[in-house]
Amino acid sequence: MPDIHIQAQSLNDRLVATISKILTSAGVPNILWGNYLLTIYGVPTIVDGVAFVVPDDLTETASSSLRKAGFAACVKGLGCPFLTAYQRLPLVTHLHIDDELVISIYRKSDVLWELSWSDLVSASDPRLPSAVIGRGRGRFAPECDSVQVPHPVRYCETLILLLCRDHCTKPANYWMAMLSYVLEYVDVDETDIFDENSLGEEYQPFYHALKVGEWSLMYRLLDELRRNMISGQRLPARQD
Repeated sequence: MPDIHIQAQSLNDRLVATISKILTSAGVPNILWGNYLLTIYGVPTIVDGVAFVVPDDLTETASSSLRKAGFAACVKGLGCPFLTAYQRLPLVTHLHIDDELVISIYRKSDVLWELSWSDLVSASDPRLPSAVIGRGRGRFAPECDSVQVPHPVRYCETLILLLCRDHCTKPANYWMAMLSYVLEYVDVDETDIFDENSLGEEYQPFYHALKVGEWSLMYRLLDELRRNMISGQRLPARQD
C-alpha cells in the first residue's frame, strides 16, 4: 500500500478507516475503541476524536506511522486540554487531527487484555445496527470494512472486567456508564448481534441483575465476581 498523507478533513467513517489502514500498513493490528466505537453499536454519544487499541510492543510504531502520514504529535502530552479525564488514565499517546480532535492510542494490555483477535468483527458487519434517527451512526459502509471492532458481547464482558479492575476509582463510574449504554442501546430487540445468554457464564448473574435493576444484588454479585477474578489472576494491575 502506498504511503498515505492526510490533509485537513472532518472526522468521519472514511477517515477512521484511513487511519486504521495506515496502522495496518505499518504492521500494527488495531481495534477501534472509545466513543466512536459506541456510535457503531448504535449509542448516540458525543465524538471528540477516535481511539485505537494496539499491541503493547507496537505503540511507538503506531505513533510514528501516524506522524508520517501527517497527523500532528501533541507537544502538551497528557496535559492537553482536549483529553478527557477518562482518556488520560490508560492512554499511551495521542496525536491531533486538528486543534480539537485527537487520535488516541491505547495498549491492549490496559483495556482489552482478555480479548482475542478472533473476538473481532468488521465495523461493516451487517448484524450491527444501521443509522437510526436518535441513535448512533451505526455500522460502516462496506467500503470501510477493514476497520475491526470488538464483538458487542465481548465488549460488554470487557466493560465488566474493567469495572472489576478499577473498583472504587473514578474510571469505574465511566465503565458503569458504558454498561448502561449497552443495556439501553445495544441489548435491544432490533439488534440481533447481542444476546445476554452469549455472555460468559461468570458475567451473566451480574449483568442480569444490572439489567433488571436489582441494585443491592448487583453490587454483591460484582464483589463476588471481582474476588473470583482476582483469585484467578484475571485482573492486571491498574496503570495510574
